[in-house]
Amino acid sequence: MKPPLPRKALLALVSTLTLALVGLPVAVRNLGADATDRPSTVDALAAAGAAQWGAEPTTEALLAAGTGRGRAEQFYFVLPDRFANGDRRNDTGGLTGDRLRTGLDPTDKGFYHGGDLKGVIDKLDYIQGLGTTAIWLAPVFKNRPVQGSGADVSAGYHGYWITDFTQVDPHFGTNEEMKRLVRLAHQRGIKVYLDVIVNHTADVIKYAEDRYAYVDKKTSPYTDAQGREFEDRNYADGTRDFPTVNRDSGAYTPTFASPADAKVKVPAWLNDPTMYHNRGDSTFSGENSEYGDFYGLDDLWTERPEVVRGLTKAYGDWIASTDVDGFRLDTVKHVNLDFWPQFSQGIKRAADKAGKKDFFMFGEVYSADQEVTSTYVRRGGLPATLDFSFQEAARGYVTADGSAKALADVYAKDPLYAARDTDAGRLTTFLGNHDMGRIGSFIAAAGGDDARQLGRDRLAHQLMFLTRGQPVVYSGDEQGFTGPGGDKDARQDMFATRTADYLDDDLIGTTRTHASDQYDTTHPLYRTIAELGRLRAAHPGLRDGVQVTRYAADGPGVFAFSRISPADRTEYLVAVNNAGTPQTVRVETWSPGTTFTGIYGGTATSAAGTDGHLNLTVPAGSAVVLRAGRPVPQATTKPTVTLTGPGTDPVATRAAVTAQVTGDPLATVTVAARVAGGKWTLLGSAHTAPYTVHHDLTGLAGGTRVEYKAVVRDGKGRTAATRSTAVVGTPAQGASRDWVVVHYQRPAGGYADWGLYAWGDLDPAYVTQWPAGQPFAGEDSYGRFAWVKLKPGAKSVGFLVVDKAGTKDVADDRTIDVTTTGEVWVKQGDPALYPTRQAATGEPDPPVDPNTAVIHWRKADNDYAGWGLHVWDGAATPTDWASPLPPEKVDSFGAVFRVPLAAGATGLNYIIHRGDTKDQPDDQRLDLTGVGHEVWLLGGVPGRLLPPSAVGPAKHVDITKQQAKWIDRATVAWSTGPTDGKAYALVAAPAGGLGVVDGELSGTYTTLPLRAQRNGLTEAQRAAFPHLWSHQAFRLDRADLAKVPAALRGQLVVTERDARGALLGATGVQIPGVLDDVYRAATDATLGVTFAGTVPTLAVWAPTARTVALELSDTPSAPPRTVAMRRDDRTGVWSVRGSRDWTGRYYRYRVEAWQPAAQKVVTASVTDPYSVALAADSTHSRIVDLTDPALAPPGWSGLRKPAAPPAAQAQISELSVRDFSIADTTVPADRRGTYLAFTDPGTAGMKHLRALGDAGVDYLHLLPVFDFATIPEKRADQRQPDCDLAALPPDSDRQQACVAAVADTDGYNWGYDPLHYTVPEGGYAVDPDGERRTTEFRRMVAGINGAGLRVVLDVVYNHTSAAGTDAKSVLDQVVPGYYHRLLDDGTVANSTCCANTAPEHAMMGKLVVDSLVVWAKQYKVDGFRFDLMGHHPKANILAVRAALDRLTLARDGVDGKKILLYGEGWNFGEVADDARFVQATQANMAGTGIGTFNDRLRDAVRGGGPFDANPRVQGFASGLYTDPNGDPVNGTAAEQQARLRHQQDLIKVGLTGNLRGYRFTDSTGRKVTGAQVDYNGSPAGYTAAPGEAVTYVDAHDNEILYDALAYKLPTGTSATDRARMQVLALATTVLGQGTGFVAAGSERLRSKSLDRNSYNSGDWFNQIRWDCTQGNGFGAGLPPAADNQDKWPYAKPLLADPALVPDCAAIDLADARYAELLRIRRSSPVFGLSTAEQVQQRVAFPLSGVRETPGVLTMTLDARGLGGRWRSVTVVLNGTPTAAKQTVTGLRGTDTTLHPVLADSADPVLRTASFDRAAGTFTVPARSVAVFVQR
Repeated sequence: MKPPLPRKALLALVSTLTLALVGLPVAVRNLGADATDRPSTVDALAAAGAAQWGAEPTTEALLAAGTGRGRAEQFYFVLPDRFANGDRRNDTGGLTGDRLRTGLDPTDKGFYHGGDLKGVIDKLDYIQGLGTTAIWLAPVFKNRPVQGSGADVSAGYHGYWITDFTQVDPHFGTNEEMKRLVRLAHQRGIKVYLDVIVNHTADVIKYAEDRYAYVDKKTSPYTDAQGREFEDRNYADGTRDFPTVNRDSGAYTPTFASPADAKVKVPAWLNDPTMYHNRGDSTFSGENSEYGDFYGLDDLWTERPEVVRGLTKAYGDWIASTDVDGFRLDTVKHVNLDFWPQFSQGIKRAADKAGKKDFFMFGEVYSADQEVTSTYVRRGGLPATLDFSFQEAARGYVTADGSAKALADVYAKDPLYAARDTDAGRLTTFLGNHDMGRIGSFIAAAGGDDARQLGRDRLAHQLMFLTRGQPVVYSGDEQGFTGPGGDKDARQDMFATRTADYLDDDLIGTTRTHASDQYDTTHPLYRTIAELGRLRAAHPGLRDGVQVTRYAADGPGVFAFSRISPADRTEYLVAVNNAGTPQTVRVETWSPGTTFTGIYGGTATSAAGTDGHLNLTVPAGSAVVLRAGRPVPQATTKPTVTLTGPGTDPVATRAAVTAQVTGDPLATVTVAARVAGGKWTLLGSAHTAPYTVHHDLTGLAGGTRVEYKAVVRDGKGRTAATRSTAVVGTPAQGASRDWVVVHYQRPAGGYADWGLYAWGDLDPAYVTQWPAGQPFAGEDSYGRFAWVKLKPGAKSVGFLVVDKAGTKDVADDRTIDVTTTGEVWVKQGDPALYPTRQAATGEPDPPVDPNTAVIHWRKADNDYAGWGLHVWDGAATPTDWASPLPPEKVDSFGAVFRVPLAAGATGLNYIIHRGDTKDQPDDQRLDLTGVGHEVWLLGGVPGRLLPPSAVGPAKHVDITKQQAKWIDRATVAWSTGPTDGKAYALVAAPAGGLGVVDGELSGTYTTLPLRAQRNGLTEAQRAAFPHLWSHQAFRLDRADLAKVPAALRGQLVVTERDARGALLGATGVQIPGVLDDVYRAATDATLGVTFAGTVPTLAVWAPTARTVALELSDTPSAPPRTVAMRRDDRTGVWSVRGSRDWTGRYYRYRVEAWQPAAQKVVTASVTDPYSVALAADSTHSRIVDLTDPALAPPGWSGLRKPAAPPAAQAQISELSVRDFSIADTTVPADRRGTYLAFTDPGTAGMKHLRALGDAGVDYLHLLPVFDFATIPEKRADQRQPDCDLAALPPDSDRQQACVAAVADTDGYNWGYDPLHYTVPEGGYAVDPDGERRTTEFRRMVAGINGAGLRVVLDVVYNHTSAAGTDAKSVLDQVVPGYYHRLLDDGTVANSTCCANTAPEHAMMGKLVVDSLVVWAKQYKVDGFRFDLMGHHPKANILAVRAALDRLTLARDGVDGKKILLYGEGWNFGEVADDARFVQATQANMAGTGIGTFNDRLRDAVRGGGPFDANPRVQGFASGLYTDPNGDPVNGTAAEQQARLRHQQDLIKVGLTGNLRGYRFTDSTGRKVTGAQVDYNGSPAGYTAAPGEAVTYVDAHDNEILYDALAYKLPTGTSATDRARMQVLALATTVLGQGTGFVAAGSERLRSKSLDRNSYNSGDWFNQIRWDCTQGNGFGAGLPPAADNQDKWPYAKPLLADPALVPDCAAIDLADARYAELLRIRRSSPVFGLSTAEQVQQRVAFPLSGVRETPGVLTMTLDARGLGGRWRSVTVVLNGTPTAAKQTVTGLRGTDTTLHPVLADSADPVLRTASFDRAAGTFTVPARSVAVFVQR
C-alpha cells in the first residue's frame, strides 16, 4: 500500500492542481495533450484470437503468425435420417406408440424416415468415391421427437430441436456408433464435422401469459432479481458477472407444460428457464433476429457468460470423446456477435487439449452480403463462414444466364475475410442446401430439357470446385435431385422413398425415380463431381492456390481466373462459360512465354506471349482448366513494401490497410496494428494484389492514433517491412430528422388491412408488437403513406409491409438510412425501395396548381368539429378570425384545407384554430417556393410531416442541461449515441463562463479526456445507480484523477467531438455521485455548531465552493463582519473556531460556487443547513449550545416518560400544534396555536389528551414542527381573513375565498415545506427568536408526556420548500446540485410536491440521521413519522434506526431503542419500483420492524379511494350494499355485494397487522395468504410482523373520517347512527393487530367542512372545536376551491343540511365509545401480538367464506397463555342497518359474555348485544362493534 502524503505535501498538490485548472486561458478546441493516445478498453481483435506482442514483432514472427496451416476440404453434407437406413431397429428411437410418439412416418416428409449413423458407415465407399475429404453431418444430438400440433406437427428428424446435447439421438444410433463412424472415416482419410446449434434448443418453454408475439427491449427491458433494469449486451463479452435474474426478468414469464418438460434437457443447466431470452417469437428483423424464438424454439440467452461456458463445454466434450474434426455452426447471425469469440476460443482450447490442432469451424451466416458475413470472421473469431455470396452469384450465373461480373464482384471482396491466419480460401462454398433448396431445384425451375439441365448442373459444380474455397456437396445433388423448394421439400431420401411428394420430384441426368435407392456411382453428376475431386487432389494449386480474376464478361459469358500455389508457383488458368455459344477471350497470366496445356475440359494448348497474355476459347456451358508448363518466374530483386492506405485523413469504422509491393506477384503481406498505448495485434495476411486487410476500429475514440506494420515475403523467402500511422475518424453524422414516411401503392386498394411494421431507431411511442403496425392513413397522388417518429440521433429504420395476420407484402426486410432520407416509395409485391415518386412510377410528378395551397391536418382524436384555418398574407381572400376557412373534406389522413392564393404569393400565413384554441401557439407560414404548395401536418406537433424538413447533421448541444452524470471519481455516465470514432472530454471551467457560440464551446477552460467504455456501467455502478442502466460509461485516465477535486469547484461540461475536433454534443454535468466518492470521509465529519467548553466551532460541508466565509452579526439587522474559513481538502468541510463571545450571535455563510440553476458562479449568503437556532422568520442562524442548562425547562433532565409499548400495541393520535388550541378559549390568547398550549393540564384540549392517554392512546403525533417556510413567524405579521366567517351560510363559497385571500400570509400551514430540519418552527412559539423557541418546544414535550402520551414528530426529509437561488433555498445554495434529486436533464425532481431531496446521496442521508439524533437527544422526542418515506432509500431509514438504537439513557439521556419509527411507504415518482435505490416502501420495509401506513384497510372501510372523482363510493363502514346511498357510482346490487365481500377480506388482512403470510379463507372460499388478496393489482398483505402495519382510516391527508362518511352514508342517516358508523370505522384501527392511528378529533366527529386537503386552508377549516355546542366544523362553508371545487356539486347540498351537524349527544357518544374501544384493547394482550406466528395461531375469522354475512365481520382471538383475564375474545363488526346474528359453533356451551367495558357502554343499544350459549350465536345491534370475552 502506498503511504499517504504528508499533509503539507497534500495541500501543495491540491494547490498546484487548482492552479493547473484555473490557470491561463486555454484554446477553445483543446482536447488534452494526450487525448489521441488512449488504448481501447477491450481489444476485440485479441478476443477473436489474434496473436499479440508487447513489443514490436519481428518480421519472422509476424509472418509465422499470419500463415494458415489448413488445406481446403471437399465436404459431403448428410442428413442422417434421409441418407441411409443401416439399422432398422432404431427407426423409432426406442419409443413406442404411433408416429406422434415415436416421430417415425416414412410417408410424411416432416417425420423420421429411418436413416442413421450405421447407414452412413455402410455408405462410406460411396461417399469416398466422390473425392470427399470431410463429411458434414446434420445435427445428430438427441431431439424432441415431435413438436407442434395439427397441421404444424412434425418430428425432429433434421436434428435442430435438441434436448440432450450429450448423446446421439436414438433414432440415429448411439455415441459409440458416432465414435465408430469417426474412426472408420479417419482410416479413409476423411474428416467428420458435426453440425452444432448454440442459438436454441427444442421448444419446451411456454409463457405463462400465453402470448408469443415478440416484445422488444425498449418496451420491456430486462430486469435483475431486484427488479432493476439492465442492458444484457453490457455483459456479453464475458468480462463481468451477469446480473442475478429470475423468471420475471424477461418480457414473458417462462413456465413448463409438465414436470417432465422442466427437466428434459441435458446438461441440467439448460432446464433453468432464465438461461433463455424469453421475449417471444422472432420475425427475423431488427433486434428480434437475435433475441426472438427461432420458429418458437427456446432461444438461449447467449449474452450470459454461463450459457457461453455451458455450450462450450457441451460441444468441447464431443471433441474429446469422439475425435471429430470440426463444427458447422448453425444460425450464427441469430446469436450476438460477442458470443462467437468466446465460443470459438473455448472450442479451440478444447480441441488443442484433445490434440486436434487443425480443428476447423465454419458458420452459417445466412446472408449474401459479404460485409455482414465477413464480420463474423474478423470480429467473431470464426475461421470461416458458409459463402452465401458465392451461392447467390453462382446460382444466378448458372440458372439465369447471369453476368460473369457478378462472380468477379464476389471475389473482389475476398480481402474482407483476411483475419489472423485465415482468409477467403477457407470459406465453405455451396450451391444449395436443406433450407433454401437444392441447386437442382433452381436449375429445374429455370426450365430446359434434361440435357440442358444436366449441363447447367455440371457447370455449377465445376464453378464451385475450381474456384477458391471448400466445396460442399449436399447429398443427393450428385444424383440430380431437384424438388419444388426449400426446407422439407429439399430433404429427400437417398434410399427408396415412401413419401408421395418426393416420388413426384424429377431427377436430373437419369430416368430413375425416387422409388428406388439413389446411390448410383455411374450417374453423370456423380462422375463429374468425382472427376473434379480427383482433379483438385492431383493439383493442389486448384485446391489451395491463390485466385486471381483474369476476365469477367459484363453479362453472360466467360469468367476466367488463375489458381496458383505459391509453393510450386504453377499457374492454372481456369475459365467457365455460361453462354450458349463458345467464347474466346484474351487473358493475362503471370507466366509469359509459357505454354498452357488443358487438363480439364480438353487437352488443347495455348502459349502466353511475352506480355503474359493468351487467347482462350471456352465451349458453351463448359469449364476448362489449363496448366502452365513451368512455374511463375521468381522476381530478380528483393521485394519492397509501402503502405498506401489508410491515408492521412481520419478513417472511420474500418480501415482498409493496403500495401503496394514490388517484385514477386506471389508475395505474401502480413499486417499488424497497434492502437497507441496498446499491444501489437495481428490483423491478417494478403496473398495477391491489391494487398489489403481490414482493421475494425470498433470501440476506438475519434483521433486515436493507430500504427500499422506490414511485412512482405516473396517466393525466395526474401522479406521487407514498413510502417505507417493512421488516425481514427468519426462515422458520418447523419441528418437529424423527426419522421420517416413510407409511401405504398396497391393497385387494387385495400389499404386498411395493411400496416407499416417498423423497428430500429424509433421513438418508443411508435414501437409496436408484431404484426401490428402504423396504418397507411395518409393519402396522396401515389397511393397511401404511413409514418413513424424517430428517436434523436436516429440512423436506421427497418420495415415490412404486413397485413393484420402477419402476411408480408414482400418477404425481405427493407432498411432506410435515415441519415440520408426520410421518405421512400414502395409498391405491392415489388421488393425495390424507390428514392422518389418518379423513380417508382417512371413518370413525372403530377403538376402543381400554382394558384392553390393545400394543407392536410390530422388530429389524434379525429374530431375536426369547429376547427378552421385562419389565413392572411398570401391568401387570395384573407379570413376573419371569427370565420375561419372550414376543411374542404376529411379523408383518411384528416382535414383538408384548400386555399386559393393571391397572385404572386411566395408564402401563406395561417393558424389552425377553434375559437381561441390554437393548434400551434405561434403564427405559421408555408413557404411556397421552398417547401411547395402542399403540406401534411400533425395536430399539436410542431413542424411538418411532409414534405420532409431539410436538416443537417444531428447535434445535441445544450450545456444548460445536465444530462451527464459524474458518478464516481473516474466515471461519467451519459446517454448518448454510438461512441465509436468520437472523442469525449470533461471540460472544467473554474470561473464558469462556458457557452456555445456558432456551434462551438466558448470560454476559458481545460479538459480531461474521457474514454468510452464498451460495456457501460459496471455491475457495482449499476447497483448504485440503477436508473442509469442504459447510459454509456466514460472513464477518466488514472493520471487525471488527482485533478478531480479542483475540477469539481467550477462549471463542468461533457463534450463529444469528431476526430477533427468539431463539437457534436455537449451537456452539463450532475455531480452528486462523484462528490460522494471523493469526499466520502465527510460522512464522519461533525457539522454545524459544536462547542468545546464554551468556545464554538462552525463547520459546513461545501466541497464545490470556491470560497466560504462566515458572516457574523450581533443582531439579524446589524451589518455582519466576515470571518475567513478553512477548507479541509479531504472532506470538503469549511470550518472556523470562534471565541466564547460568539455564543448567541447570528450568522450566515457566504458561499461562492458554480450554481447550475443560475448558470453562473454565484455568491450566496445562506443560513446553516445544520442550524439549531434561528432568528425570527429564519433569516439568520444563531450560535446556540443546546446543552446549555439555561435552555432546559424545570425538570427537563429528569423528565419521566410514559411507558413505551411495542409497536404492535401502540395507539397514536395525530394532531397539528395549531389546530389543537387555536380555538380553545380555555388557553390564554397568546398561547393559542403554540407549543405552550400543551403546558397547562387544565385546558380543554389537555384534559382531552389526558383522557385519551388514560383510555389507551400512547403517542401524540405532531404534524411538522421543524422550521418550515410558509408562514410568518411573528403573530403580528400573520394576517386574518377579512370576513365574518361565522355569519356566512354553511354552503357558501365566501368563507373559502376569504381564507384563500390570506392563505400565504396567515399563520396556518401544515408545515410540509421544510426550511431548516433541526430547529423548532418559530410560528408555533410565543417568542420565535433564537433559542427561546427551543425552551418552549421542550416545555411542550414535557407537557404531553405529563398527560401520559409520548411524542412523535412528523418529519419531512424528502423535499425542501425550494431549490436553486430561491430565497427559501438553503441546501442548494451551499452545495448546488447535490442535495436534491435530479432528473435526467438536471432539473430538480418535484414528485413529492416541491424540490425533492436525495437521501440516497451520502451527505443528505447523513443530514437525515444527524438531524433526527438531535431531535431525539436534545428534545427527548419519542418517535418519528416519515413523510413520503418511500422516497427515502430503505438503507437510509435503517441507518436512522441504527443511530437511534445507539442512544442510551446513561450516555445520552434517551433510550433510543424505544423510539418508534413509521412512515408513508408509498411507491411513486421518479424513484418508483426501486428505480434508483431500494426504497423504504411498504413491501420493502417488511422485516425491519419499521411501520408503514396501511391504505388497504383504509379504503375498504371508508370505500373508494382518496382520488375518486365521485366521493360517494361506499365501503364497509359507509353502507355499501347493506345501506346504499343510491349513487350509480356504486353499481348494481350484485356488484356492490361482490365488492363488499372483497373489502371484508382486505379488512381481515388489515386486522392481522396486514401480514403477507397470514393464511385464511377468503370470501370466495379459497385458502389464501394476505399477499394473495388483491389490492388494486398489488398484494394486500405486505408486512412480516404485525407491528409493521400502521392501521388507519383517516389522517391529515384527504377527507377526515366524518367528512368521508358524510359523502358516502345515505343522506338521511341520523347523527347518532353517523356516530356509530364513525366508531365502527375507528374500531378497525383499535381492535386489530399492529399500530393504530387516528386523526385527532375523529373520536369527536371532527369535520373540516369536506376539505380534502386542508394544508393551507387556515384556522377556519382546521381548528378543533373542543366545545361541542360550537359544532364539529361541518358547515363552515364550501371547502377551498384549489383542491375541492370539482367536489362542490356533491358538497353543497350536504353542507346546507343542518342535520349533518352533530349535536353534543352524538359527539359525546362517539368520544365515549372510542374510549371504550381503547380500554378494551388495553384489557387483553391478545390485541397486541408481536409476531406473525402468534397472529396465525391466535387470530381467526371463523365465518369467513362464501356464506359470510355481507357487512358483518366476526373475528376470534385466542388469549390463552398470555396472562390475561380471558380465554378468548370475539369481535363482531356489524356495518349493516339491522341487528346481526353470528353463530360460531366452536363457542357453543362456553362462558362467553359481553365485554365488561361494554356492559355499561355509553351507547344503550350496544348494551343489548348478547351471546346465546346454547347455539353459540352472537347478536349485535345495527351499526355497532361488540366485543365478547370467554372466561
